[in-house]
Amino acid sequence: MPFTFKLPPINKLLPVGLAIITLLLIAYFGQQPTIGQVRSNVTVDFGLPAATTSMSGILHGIDPTKPPDSSIKPLKPQLWRVGRLDIYDRVIASGAEFQLLVSDLWGYGTNPKGWPYQNYPAWEAFIRQLAQQNKGKKIIWDIWNEPDLKNPFWKGSREQFFETYKRAYKILREELGPSAIIGGPSISTYDKEYLRDFLDYCKANKLEVNFLAWHELNDTLILFVDDHVIHARRNFLQSPSYRELKLQKLYVNEIVGELAQYQPGEILGYFYYLESGQADGACRACWDTVGAVNKTSNCFNNTLTGMVTPNSFEPRAAWWAYKAYADGVNSRVLSRSDLDRLVALASKSNPEGKAQVLLGYFDRNYSSATTVSLNLRNLQQLGIQPGQKITLKLERIPNNREGAVQKLVTVKEENVSPSSGSLTYTIPNFQVHEGYLLTVSK
Repeated sequence: MPFTFKLPPINKLLPVGLAIITLLLIAYFGQQPTIGQVRSNVTVDFGLPAATTSMSGILHGIDPTKPPDSSIKPLKPQLWRVGRLDIYDRVIASGAEFQLLVSDLWGYGTNPKGWPYQNYPAWEAFIRQLAQQNKGKKIIWDIWNEPDLKNPFWKGSREQFFETYKRAYKILREELGPSAIIGGPSISTYDKEYLRDFLDYCKANKLEVNFLAWHELNDTLILFVDDHVIHARRNFLQSPSYRELKLQKLYVNEIVGELAQYQPGEILGYFYYLESGQADGACRACWDTVGAVNKTSNCFNNTLTGMVTPNSFEPRAAWWAYKAYADGVNSRVLSRSDLDRLVALASKSNPEGKAQVLLGYFDRNYSSATTVSLNLRNLQQLGIQPGQKITLKLERIPNNREGAVQKLVTVKEENVSPSSGSLTYTIPNFQVHEGYLLTVSK
């Protein structure tokens, strides 16, 4: 688990409190006060490995042929949540686990049979046929999407959803045996009372919940993502009270809200705090495009949920954030920041054999830039000796919204000869919502 230097819990509320104060000041004075530039200190220790699980994953975003494999392969997705079966082979070939969203196949009030609770025999027949047709496939069975949202995903009561899960679970277990992975409830936010009620119902009815899932889509609450995962692990997954449910994994199977979908800083913030909480997997959510006219859904236009452009499949800044993250996740080392909205994901070796530090800066309330003082320690663990010449290359991942980013622009590249096993590197004028990638090579 990465070492995380964070302020005490009460200070996590500071951005929210400042937002309220700002709104009051705007109402009184008519404009937002000017905020001075922040200074941030980040420390990376290449001598302290920090094994982690990749949070690279996607919701929907492809069809059987588009976008091309060349758009997908660099992202190394580990979890793919989909509502169709014709892309099963493609998802498995990408290296990702296939999480099937059963409710997408049934429909949300559009099925002629209505909602499952209106015709349980039809629901059960549907589940049985689905299971029989897909025996032998490696499927993670996610029963329903966001049953806590009446519009548009669930018109019934909480208890009716629990009953819907029970009936699906029993048939899947009967048809597929004890090794089938079945779970949920994939609610729209971290609601510990809802999750507890769901698990208590499953325990009382002798049902398993092999994975517990929820969504993190509020871009103002990125700092709390790790708290939610830690709470779920301690109170649900590790609780003796729920041992009989055979709960194995915690999936945050939708991350990144609509406002942040194209913003590298926020995307990297989600990654950092998911890793910090030790989630078992995550999927990037999909939203409508941001244009004022002719909006379309990034779920179903084969853009990897908006990470590449439609039709031409050119990479966007979000794609580069995901690629840089995937490049380094397998050799993670410890890092810490004295600003909890400035995150560092450091790695000992990327696919080119270079060390890298991936930084993201996010804040929904203010737009002040920060100057980052980056302290790199234990360079000898990279095979770098005192006085040896090394190359430091800094690339910027811009907040470019829906614009294509053909390649990352090098901000500066320099050769230095550190006299010891450490050096300090300064990144001035780091703008909110952006990312930077620093690579270190001999």
